[in-house]
Amino acid sequence: MAATKEQKQQYDEAIREPRARMKELEKELKDLLAKKKKYPAIGGYYNLEMVLLHLEIIMLNINMNDSSIEYLDLRNSAFLERGRKEFYKALQLLEEIAGNELEKPLSENKEYLKSIDRVNIRNILQIVRKFSWVFETLKDRVGSTSKWKWAFVDIYVRVAAVIKNMINFSELEQHRNFRSEFFKDREELLKFCKANLEEAAKESRNKYEMSTKAPEDILKAIELLSSLHNIHVLYGEVNEAQKTKTVIDALRARIDTEEKKNTKAKAKAAKV
Repeated sequence: MAATKEQKQQYDEAIREPRARMKELEKELKDLLAKKKKYPAIGGYYNLEMVLLHLEIIMLNINMNDSSIEYLDLRNSAFLERGRKEFYKALQLLEEIAGNELEKPLSENKEYLKSIDRVNIRNILQIVRKFSWVFETLKDRVGSTSKWKWAFVDIYVRVAAVIKNMINFSELEQHRNFRSEFFKDREELLKFCKANLEEAAKESRNKYEMSTKAPEDILKAIELLSSLHNIHVLYGEVNEAQKTKTVIDALRARIDTEEKKNTKAKAKAAKV
């Protein structure tokens, strides 16, 4: 059923302010990018500011899509596609600060994070939580039947990696006393990081099982769990470390088994 004139007017009114705000944000982003080029020594701080602006743009697009559904009974894929592209930009800005390597030793994060060392741990926690929440909201709106369903798993791997890389583990290890400033924030950030690594590994395994059967997806799960294992070891979490290692060993054994099957199948096919 086509939308009525009144419904279209209500929709136009609902998205007027978000569209105007987006134009303001785009101008702010342009100004920040110019400042970053002019003052590269503090580029990390500009990156964080730009990340927050991109996240706001994503939510504006999500809200406009919601308005389209509410008033027109029509899902607006253009808004969601814009949101997806904006999330890539935000992700790349965080990766520029902290790196995107899963296998990077935890002790190396300290060097990467020198570019934003005046940002306290509470602010880092707030940023990565918002970053993750916006990602989950976008993924929810795009939906599980979208062509981007499995692509979002690959994005989640990068999200989990950058959350891990945004943590100065050396600093966390030095201030685990409950009397330390920001003690609760450090513990929450560590818990949040571990949960994301574990969940991203599960999603990579699901992608392998339900879609690709590609060894690369199992290898990603292994990398994520190896990072989680390293964190458990660093903090003396013996039982958790052993459980994680058991899963990693099982996944590696599975890769070996699959490779042997494929080799045999290829050899058999070559003889035919």
